[in-house]
Amino acid sequence: MAKKKTTNAATKPDPKAVKQQVEQLGDLLITNAMMSRAQLARKFLDPRRSLDDECGLPSTTDVKVQDYRDLYDRVAIAARVVGVLSSESWMVQPTVFETEDVDNVTPFEDAWQTLDLSPQGSSWYKTEEGHPIWDYLRRGDELSGIGHYGILLLGIDDGKPLSEAAEGIDATGKAVGAMDTQHKLTFIRPFDESLAPIAEWETDTNNPRYGQPTAYNVSFADPRTMITAGAVDVQRVHWSRVVHLADNRGSSEVIGVPRLLPVLDNVMGLKKMYCVSPEMYYRGAFPGISFETHPSLGGDVKIDTATMQGQIETYMNSLQRYFVTKGFEAKSLQTQVVDPTPQINVQLDAICILIGCPKRIFVGSERGELASGQDDDTWNDRLGYRQNYYLTPCVIVPLVDRLIALRVLPTPKDGYEVAWPDLGSLSAEAKATIALQRTEAMAKYIQGGGAALMGELDFLTRILDMPVDEAKEALKNAMPIEDLMPMPNQEPEIKTETSPVKKKKE
Repeated sequence: MAKKKTTNAATKPDPKAVKQQVEQLGDLLITNAMMSRAQLARKFLDPRRSLDDECGLPSTTDVKVQDYRDLYDRVAIAARVVGVLSSESWMVQPTVFETEDVDNVTPFEDAWQTLDLSPQGSSWYKTEEGHPIWDYLRRGDELSGIGHYGILLLGIDDGKPLSEAAEGIDATGKAVGAMDTQHKLTFIRPFDESLAPIAEWETDTNNPRYGQPTAYNVSFADPRTMITAGAVDVQRVHWSRVVHLADNRGSSEVIGVPRLLPVLDNVMGLKKMYCVSPEMYYRGAFPGISFETHPSLGGDVKIDTATMQGQIETYMNSLQRYFVTKGFEAKSLQTQVVDPTPQINVQLDAICILIGCPKRIFVGSERGELASGQDDDTWNDRLGYRQNYYLTPCVIVPLVDRLIALRVLPTPKDGYEVAWPDLGSLSAEAKATIALQRTEAMAKYIQGGGAALMGELDFLTRILDMPVDEAKEALKNAMPIEDLMPMPNQEPEIKTETSPVKKKKE
């Protein structure tokens, strides 16, 4: 007799319960990591007191993503901290191309340059420079720095709801299906973490996307900007329709450090000073008035409080500039106004040190005390590093690859490249200054007989730093240097040709 096969319920756990436990475990790990940081900070500080409590500063575990967003919306310095790297990095626009041949526009390049993202509908603007795609990427880059991450939501005309996987991408992120199927990119929307919390995570350790989000709850109506009360439109979005952006990443590929977190104490300090400064001026710039009786009258002086109050209100709220006192002496109190600039500069210096941004660039100052050229070169190097090692591989490439996988862009035959303009390009004034200096150097080289010590080609390439090809071309078209050298005690002869008009008259 065959035994009846029994099943053990313990061997088949409920998928929903496992998913909930994984999410709880993830939250617990994050909380433990944040608490361990706070404990480590307290360990190296004075254990007898808490500086955060005494200075009115929140602990790291108490700061939520909504707090970062509120600071970004309300505090000017906080908004500058979040946006300075993004705004400066996107001051120039990169170029996405398949081949370096300008005359040969490939199908991939044509499709990229003609992406229609005009909010007003169809557009006839067909050049890559100034394309709306760069504004979306800049906004997404800035919003991702408010919290731990941000997203770019891609609208595809595949006929499926946002909660389902986009057509053409499997669970591992690879492109599947017919490559000749073409879709259209209908819209792009950038969101910060507060408007796009992660709803699900990939828990399969065999999946290449293990530990990455699989779904987001995206709020299309920001409750902070709604003019009238109404329902907040929240939709579940599949990861294949999203480009995940995270700056300042460490061990995680998904979660980054908010740009405000390392300078949160300095930003909070500046907020106090910026708020207290006008209040201090308002209260202290107008001196108070002290009414004093003569000491010989003692303490038994009767004061007509109602009459005095009426005179004070008249003095304060009208053009009357006098008091009528009897038995009193009115004295003006000393003003208590202090310049907060030194304290503000200390906090700004600390923020700029962490960001690595020159202070004059951070505060937007272009006055006479400009920093040296080396300061500008260092900042441009930092921006170039961010462009090449973050924006290109972590923002532009994921977007282009996703558009190729979604059949919005055709597959390039030999791949594509991303090139950024040189941030160290000179202005017209700087170019004119350099041209003048080179011209003076060449004149002194000729007049001083420098050709006896150094050849003309060596002078142009080594001293003037001219490319070899350009230097040879210049020497080929130049007049021999012997003809330019004046003879002793003789003015240099200037050879001129007779114009055709003059020859005809003769």
